[in-house]
Amino acid sequence: MTDDLFERRCAERRDTRNLVDYQIVSPQGAVLGGGLARTLNISATGMLLETGQFLEAGQLLRLTVVLGDELVAMNGRVVHSQPLDDDLCSTGVQFVEFTGPSADTFRRYCAALGLVPTP
Repeated sequence: MTDDLFERRCAERRDTRNLVDYQIVSPQGAVLGGGLARTLNISATGMLLETGQFLEAGQLLRLTVVLGDELVAMNGRVVHSQPLDDDLCSTGVQFVEFTGPSADTFRRYCAALGLVPTP
């Protein structure tokens, strides 16, 4: 995938620009906040978001991603977040689970991008 010695991701990713609605969720399931974001890239196991706020590593998120004309609902965990400038952050999210039929929709989206799910 890459010759970068510091690259830890095993899944191939593709640059994408998709809208994302996210809710920050406590371990007990309470919604603590939220916002809108967009994807910068996506893989079969996670995505890189451009957010308007810094999110703590380990934070749970409830996400709704617009893929074409379909909505995909999933839960994810923040892996890292770092400022891009005064207004935006780059936030890596690892998928935890998909809600309802979203898993099938997401698999079709990955296949259309030529992404192969990792074992």
